[in-house]
Amino acid sequence: MAKKKMPKRHHKWEFILLLVIALGAFYTWGKLHYQRDHQINRMVAELQQPKADITSYIVPSNPDIEVNRKTLEPLQAYFKENKTVAKRLARDLKAHNGNGQIGLIRSGRYFLLFPKYQLRVEVYHPQVKSNHLHSQLTVNGKNLGKMDGADNDFYQDLGLVFPGRYHLAVKTKVQGRKLTADSITNIWSNRTVNMMIKTGTFQIRSVPKGIVYINDHRAKKLDDNGQATFKNYPLAKGMELFIQTSYAGRKIRSEKVKNLATAINPSFSRSDDNVSDYGNAPAYNGNEKDAVYQDVEGDYIVNPHWPGLVDQAEAAKILAANYLKADHDSFEKGKDNDSFKLLKKQNKVFAKGKKKLKVKVKITQILPAGKNYSLVNHQVIYRYRGHHHKRVKKTVQYKNAMFHQVKDQGQLIEKLGTKIVGRR
Repeated sequence: MAKKKMPKRHHKWEFILLLVIALGAFYTWGKLHYQRDHQINRMVAELQQPKADITSYIVPSNPDIEVNRKTLEPLQAYFKENKTVAKRLARDLKAHNGNGQIGLIRSGRYFLLFPKYQLRVEVYHPQVKSNHLHSQLTVNGKNLGKMDGADNDFYQDLGLVFPGRYHLAVKTKVQGRKLTADSITNIWSNRTVNMMIKTGTFQIRSVPKGIVYINDHRAKKLDDNGQATFKNYPLAKGMELFIQTSYAGRKIRSEKVKNLATAINPSFSRSDDNVSDYGNAPAYNGNEKDAVYQDVEGDYIVNPHWPGLVDQAEAAKILAANYLKADHDSFEKGKDNDSFKLLKKQNKVFAKGKKKLKVKVKITQILPAGKNYSLVNHQVIYRYRGHHHKRVKKTVQYKNAMFHQVKDQGQLIEKLGTKIVGRR
């Protein structure tokens, strides 16, 4: 028997019903997607990505500035380097708080239904000052030409710029010698950026074969002892320095030293010392108290800090306590840690027949192994009384122990590494 055809009116109502459902789903999605706080989250996220195109989000305070990816790149570079500030910006925008630098404005609608928001960004007109005749100014790789002035005051106008992170370089010639002062400058006002050129001598002490970057450009490779000397190097306000190395095939980098030019006094940095003056240089042993300091000879030493790197004294104290009596609270994953299980058995066996057992640990090297991870080489020195009350000293060397700084728990042992040699 032939099927009856559906009435055309039934098809019509079915289509209308599907259309209503689709429009309802679209409206529900759009209301959530274009919700004010969600738009803020997306805009702030892309503010931290220099390769992202954010031109559609930005409304400048001065319409005379060109809005394109190139002019906005410094703003994105700034927030990429300052994640905490980006989070604060998002909070301020959501709470309707602002300081006039970046604000939220409503600018039309999406699909005639959903409110559209953009970021109103203040535009600035700064200038750069230097102290040498015939100085040439370069901003983010673009040559702005010769700086004008007289005596020791020479200026160059930057024109209208968005706020953000700028790489400035002033090139000049002093007594036949070419000098370049580099600076990373965060511009958030109509200020004068001081690029006075001075020179200083300093040494780097960090990881062996590490690469030194100054103002994001490769400057020098450290030697096998993690050392290098920069003699009469041009120092400018805003200089930044960091070290890059690798661990397990992955590039890692130190924290940035941002106070280099202000920390080094040129009057006291004329030493002729270099790395060879120290003979057999000691192995690099982690972060010093200060990233820039003077050694006993008065030379300036730059020791960029590595985030979460274990302190030498702390590592020795934790290890010594556990080689005497293993404590699962000192290990990552606690009682489930393989090194803890092994050490607990080892300690029990080793302590048999030994009286007045004492343990001391000497750290021979600390290297970064990633953010909050430390690779530690060490010696364990046992002293005890054995058979016939004979005094015994035994040294065992370990390589590649791993520490992990864990939030709210401090430095924990992830693994004890490999036992190399034991001797009396």
